[in-house]
Amino acid sequence: MHHSLSKSLCWPICVLFATLLSGCDQGGLQRYRVSGEVTIQGEPAPGGSIIFTPDTAKGNSGPQGSANIVDGKYDTASGGIGVVGGPHRVLVIATKAGLTADEAEQAAPLANYQFELDLPQETSLQNVEIPASE
Repeated sequence: MHHSLSKSLCWPICVLFATLLSGCDQGGLQRYRVSGEVTIQGEPAPGGSIIFTPDTAKGNSGPQGSANIVDGKYDTASGGIGVVGGPHRVLVIATKAGLTADEAEQAAPLANYQFELDLPQETSLQNVEIPASE
């Protein structure tokens, strides 16, 4: 009897576990794709990352979004994490190309640029020009 009980519970438990792992319930938050180009004084940023943090001071909340910068381009749908819409604080860290995460932490960035951006609640293209002073 114990054996048949464990078999009958296995399927519902597996389905529940798979649902939890898939992230189906993210508190009702919709994430959106953001992509674009990152340039420094008109030249593509060789590498780095871009991080989108909802601006709580402006009433926005939710998880961060992020993407890697490769050859001056980023896309949250390519190995990144989508964003929630609304006001965000954005951090761009431009580095040399081809660095591992550990190497990027050790190396001095080419640029470290922060700004505010109001993201739409839809897929969007957001190009970033890092000013010369950054």
